[in-house]
Order: sequence, then structure tokens, then C-alpha cells
Amino acid sequence: MSKHRLLATILSVVAGLSVLFCPSRVRAGVWVEKGKSEYQIVIAADASASTRYAAEELQRFFEQSTQAKLPIVDDTAPQRDKEILIGDSTRLKQLEIKVDFDRLGEEGYVLKTAGERLVIAGSGVRGNLYGVYEVLENQLGCRWFTPTIQTIPKVERLMLPELNVERIPALEYREVMLFDTWDADWMARNRINTTQKLQPKHGGAVQFVKGFYVHTFKDLVPADKYFATHPEYFSEVDGKRTTDQLCPTNEAVHQIVIAEVKKAIANHPEGRVISVSQNDNKVYCQCAKCAEIDAAEGSHAGQVLFLVNIVAEAIAKDHPNHAVETLAYEWSRTPPKNMKPRDNVIIRLSTIRASFSEPLETQPRGRAFSRDLEGWGKICKRVWIWDYTTYFSYYLLPFPNYRVLDDNIQYFIKNNVRGIVEQNNWQSPGSELAGLKGYLLARFLWDPQYGEAKATTEFLTGVYGPAAPHIQAYLDVLASKVADERIPMPIYGSRTPAYLTLDVLKTCDAHYDRAVAAVAESPELLARVEQARLSHDYAYIEHFRWKPQGMVTYEGDPRRGKVIGIDPAYKARIDRFLAVSKRAGITHIREGEPDYADYVKWLEGLSKAPAMPANKEPLTKEFVP
Repeated sequence: MSKHRLLATILSVVAGLSVLFCPSRVRAGVWVEKGKSEYQIVIAADASASTRYAAEELQRFFEQSTQAKLPIVDDTAPQRDKEILIGDSTRLKQLEIKVDFDRLGEEGYVLKTAGERLVIAGSGVRGNLYGVYEVLENQLGCRWFTPTIQTIPKVERLMLPELNVERIPALEYREVMLFDTWDADWMARNRINTTQKLQPKHGGAVQFVKGFYVHTFKDLVPADKYFATHPEYFSEVDGKRTTDQLCPTNEAVHQIVIAEVKKAIANHPEGRVISVSQNDNKVYCQCAKCAEIDAAEGSHAGQVLFLVNIVAEAIAKDHPNHAVETLAYEWSRTPPKNMKPRDNVIIRLSTIRASFSEPLETQPRGRAFSRDLEGWGKICKRVWIWDYTTYFSYYLLPFPNYRVLDDNIQYFIKNNVRGIVEQNNWQSPGSELAGLKGYLLARFLWDPQYGEAKATTEFLTGVYGPAAPHIQAYLDVLASKVADERIPMPIYGSRTPAYLTLDVLKTCDAHYDRAVAAVAESPELLARVEQARLSHDYAYIEHFRWKPQGMVTYEGDPRRGKVIGIDPAYKARIDRFLAVSKRAGITHIREGEPDYADYVKWLEGLSKAPAMPANKEPLTKEFVP
């Protein structure tokens, strides 16, 4: 997919410039010239909070780009020939501009010109706001790469082109679980629509009922409340009742869960989705009734869906706009043969056991997942995906899935997927090129056809400046390694995965040396490149930690022996990693409890070792953790 990257980039730039400058394009009027504009922004007098914020965002970034501050007025103000109309208002009716708001839903919008007026019209939830962001992106070239890095081009003269665009997103639910991008403004500007951080001005979010997001069996029927007196409410495993899961076929469990779901919805009416889903372990109920259902359905998903359908039916009448979500995860991933989810049930399928070096649709290792996805897509109206986009065993290690992110999202959508959460390092800053991953994921969730080469190039150029080609070369080395050699890339494994060979590390090191040299005169860009290099330095440190090869000498086993010498270049890399990682605020090296402090303690001890004697025989035996 990344072949001919240069040609693709040139073509995308040319296409983008044609929007603004192509002489054959029909023009609707001069929008701004030398910091002056005759346009005003018009919203309804009773516009929603997000529509008012949309007007403010348009005003803010238009001024930053062109130096012209457009006034914001409501639809009671006198008409002008040159106006930007945002949302439904009396002005649309006066001008007899028809918009099918029902068709657009909560997030769709139209962009159209009527004479010298520009209409940005969608719902007062998020449609108007998202329409404004498309105008800012496509007409002014604005990009919000990270919460702190953006590009707002300076424009002296801008023509308003003839527009007739309708945009309705393919996905109703778009989430990026990444610590580095958990910023409400960044998420809204990149059309991420689910998190508690999104405020009314951002159009709110696709919210779960508070407290019931995932793995909720334990919360709906607490073991400390019920197990002592009613062990039959819980999973039977090898003839014994355990608190690992519920017994989904127990009728008393049904009534308790229904009551708890209704109570949770009443307490938090802002939520529209509530999770009734298995606990996070590999245990399922083996009682006679659950086993009978599972056998008939050919899947342990049978017992879970049996409970979920009962709950969904019980709330449907009083809560027609709510959905019950459950997981197809680990032992419940395979769809049942006969049972179907009710219309108000969402099945969230997990990619946890897949490899991410190749697209899920075409890789041999991914056929089991593909069968499950395609099966659920045929029987469920609302399939959501829980996808994984980093190396959870060691967040900092490179995880070169850059080329498959958009392929997988396109494949999901083709199989009736309507929502996706992309889980990355949600606990700490500093996973490999986190800003790039977050930007790519946000782009593809909103527009699956945006293009990997286009999105990557604009991010690297906007964030790293002259260092961009060298970081691109680093990405290409790793992505080509796993693709060309078809190396499996699961999300769990060792500190020294097969694609991080010494030759690869040395080649990547050279690319980062060039990247550093390219921005050496810019402290800001240099700091960004140094942080990008953290993952590579971590991989390099770990490689020689377990395969010393002359970098470190020990008395005995490297895992326990005393360090008696360290190569000066290796020490310098450790010192650089320590300085940059502390500045980055890293707390987690891997998923789980905070472990960065312990890792730092080990590195600092290693760094204090004496320089290795030049004539010291290196330890050649390799130790793999």
C-alpha cells in the first residue's frame, strides 16, 4: 500500500491545491482578500451549544488563517448577500434552501453554495460542528495533528468554490483509546465521538450508561452480595460454582440484571448504551442448561446472548432509544448458529487474538477472526469492534501496523460494523509514535478512504518538518520487514519480537540519526524527534539487555549477574532514553500497574557501571526472556 508513496503524495497535494486554485472551478465569490471579508456567520437565535461553538470555531480559525474576523449573528439580523449559514434557521426557509435533516442524522451534514452564500447544515448535535471542520480542513487546509500541534495555513486571498457535498459517516461510534490524544477539542476536531471528556459544546458523545462500559457481569450481580447465599447465580466450572462469571441461564439472574439495568438508565439518562458483558477471563458457565444452549449454537456466545436478549427485550418498550451491548470476546467470539441478537443489541467483537502485520481480511492467520466477523455481520444489525493497535506486552516497543489500519477499518465496515474502538496505550504517554497512530486512526474512522500515504505524509511533515522523510524511512523499514517476511505480529509477546533484528535496529538507528541532524537547529522539532526515537531506543536497549553481544558484560546470567562493564555508546543511549522518557511523563512500560519507575532504577544502575575494558572478551551467549 505504501509503494509509489512519493507519487501518491504529489497527486494528493495537487488535488488539494485544485480545490483552492484550479481556474476551471466555478467560483461562488471572493471569500477573503488581504485580511478583509464581507461575510458574516449566521446561526439560529435558539441554536444548540454545539452549533454556537461551530460558529466560534469557524470564526477563530478563519481569523488565524486569513486575519479576517467574521461576525457571528443570529437569524434575526438583516440579510447580506454574503453569508455562511450554519444549521437550521429561519434564514434557510427565507431563502427556500431545502435540507433533509432526518436523513443526515446526528452527525451528517451538507455543504452547499447558494449564490454567494455558503450553507453548512446538519443536526444541532454534532452535524453542524463536523461540517465546519470539513470546511476548515478542505478550504483552508487546517489540520489538528495532536492536542498541542496544529497547522493553520496563512491565506491572503481565498475564493469560495461551488460546493454541493453531503457527508454521512459510515460509523456511528468512533473511539481512540490513547492517552496522548485524550483531549476534548482534539477529539471533536478529528470527529472522535465517544468519551466523557466531550462537553455539550462538542455535541456530547455516544455515551455508555455510567459505570457499565465493559466486563459488567461482576457489577450487575456482585459476588460479595450474592455468592454466599446463591452460588447458583454464578458460573459452574468442573462441577463447582465459581465467581468468575455469571450463570447466564439462571432466571433469578435475569431479573436481577434487568432491575440493575433499568436502575442504571434511570440514574444516568444521558447514556444511550449499557453493557451487559462477560468478565475479563477465560471461564464460562458449564451448567447443564448453559452447556445445552452452547452445544445447540456451536458457540459459548449462545449462553451470553441468551441473557442479553432477555434484558434487551425487557427494556425495549420503556427505553426505545437505548441499546444493550455485549462482547464477542475470547470464548464468546464465534457467532451462534441459530440465535440472533435483538435489534436493540450491539455485539462488540474483539480482535484480541489476531495478528496485525497484514490486513485481517487477507491474512491466513486471520481466517478465524474473519469467519466470526462475517458471521456476526450477517445476523446483527449493529456490530461494533474492539480493535488493538499497540504492543500491550511492552507499550514502548515498535508495533509496525501503520499500513493495515485503514485496510482493517474498511474491512470492518464492509461487514456491517457500525462502531469501532481502537485501543492503544490508554495508561501513559510515550507509546511508539503515539501522535501519528492517534491521527491515522481518527482520520480513518471518520473517512476510511482517506488514504494511509496521504495521512502519514501530512502528519510527519506537519509535526517533524525536515525530519519527516527520515522518520518515514524508519516506518517503511519496519512495515516492510513484517509484510515482506509475513512475520506474525500479535499484541502480546517477548521484549525481542522477531521483526526487531539487529540489522533492522541498525538501519532504523541511521534513519533517526539523519532525522536528528535535519532538525538540529530547531529545539522544538528536535524535542519531537527525540521523543519519537524513544521506542527505537527502548528496542535497542532491550535487544542488548538480553543479547549483550559486547555492549554489556556480566558476571554470570544477565538476568541476575553483576554488571562489570558497559559500552560507552550503549551508556549514552541509556542516558538519552532516561532524559527523554522522564520529560515525556511516561508511567507505564507495559499494560498493568505503573512499572516505569522500576525500569528507570534498573537503567540508572546499569548506566553507572564502569566503561567496558577494550580488551574484555564479550559475552556471546544469548538469553531470551
